[in-house]
Amino acid sequence: MNNERVKVLVNIYLDKYNDLIKEGNDTRDKWAAVSCCVKQWDLSAEHFRDMFAMSMKKAVSLMEEGASRPVEGILMLCDSGREEQVRNVFDALLAPDGGDISQRQDRIVQFVKQINAMLEEEAPAMWHYNHKIRTAIRYLSFIRPQENYYFSAADAAAFCGYTEVEEEIGFDKQLRLQNYYHVCDDLAEYLMTREDLRAKLARSLELKAKECGDPDLSGIDPRMHIMAADLMISAYRSGFYAEKAANRKSRISTSSQRRIERMMQRAKFLNEREKIVDSFDEIVALERQNEIPDLAGHIAVHESFGEGVIKEQTGRYLLIDFGTVTKKFALPGVVLNGYLTFEGEDIAGKCLLMQEVEKKRKEIENKLTSVDVQLQMLE
Repeated sequence: MNNERVKVLVNIYLDKYNDLIKEGNDTRDKWAAVSCCVKQWDLSAEHFRDMFAMSMKKAVSLMEEGASRPVEGILMLCDSGREEQVRNVFDALLAPDGGDISQRQDRIVQFVKQINAMLEEEAPAMWHYNHKIRTAIRYLSFIRPQENYYFSAADAAAFCGYTEVEEEIGFDKQLRLQNYYHVCDDLAEYLMTREDLRAKLARSLELKAKECGDPDLSGIDPRMHIMAADLMISAYRSGFYAEKAANRKSRISTSSQRRIERMMQRAKFLNEREKIVDSFDEIVALERQNEIPDLAGHIAVHESFGEGVIKEQTGRYLLIDFGTVTKKFALPGVVLNGYLTFEGEDIAGKCLLMQEVEKKRKEIENKLTSVDVQLQMLE
């Protein structure tokens, strides 16, 4: 990591600090959210659901992006009789690992799989509740802030590009959490040496503590873990990299500038990719809602073969016995093109919806492929 570049970002952060703590968009809300969670979190609480709701009260907006609502998803599971299962899944996520980040990432992946499996069973249409890798990391960053860091792929990519970090961070299933935490550790270590930043932050948090009635706020981040994440977030989302101070030629060579530009593009595509993946969750939910019912045993009428009995249905494929011949057909085309009709079933309506969802799926898959190709080209 190029600490001279980090120094530039910290200086910009200090210069723009008054803008960063404006009412309605106060960056100190991150500290308040962590403080609230740390104080309220108690895995052995009698009512896990109520404890979770209180813990995440101030973190909801930081946990969610776009239409994503993972916190609501956890509360829904608890309200659906899954409270103890959810408690156990969080217990596994928070199991001691002696600082082994690879082991922690494995637990994160398992957590996401288990939560999403429950969500699929309880509310398959509510794609907004789905959890991602980033969701689990964020839970950890609020519950145990001094062992973890908040994660956003776009913010991390932009920061690593500007500060010449060599380690590959990745994203989604390709995320290398150990590398990301190593970068954050180095950043936090540097931030600890910036007495000007620490003094300004301490004064500001003391004022914030009085405003929100939380005397523990100013001491919630002794190792600068929240500050490290906030610098990454603010640098990308508040335009630090476009500032003149961040682009002086005396500090950045032409080749380095090109690399930074590539990483800024990469951050932009990562941001776009997360939105596309969320849209994909919506399509999966729509597919579940519009599944064709099991038609085995039903009567179907074909324009050429006449009346037949559906002997077998495998997904969208129907095997129909017309007496003299057995034929296989694929939905929704055979119905929408008028070749096949059914008695007493609104299969045509279902097929029309299926076709619309398929079209949306292809559009999203094409967008995702396009973005992934762009990301590969920028590696």
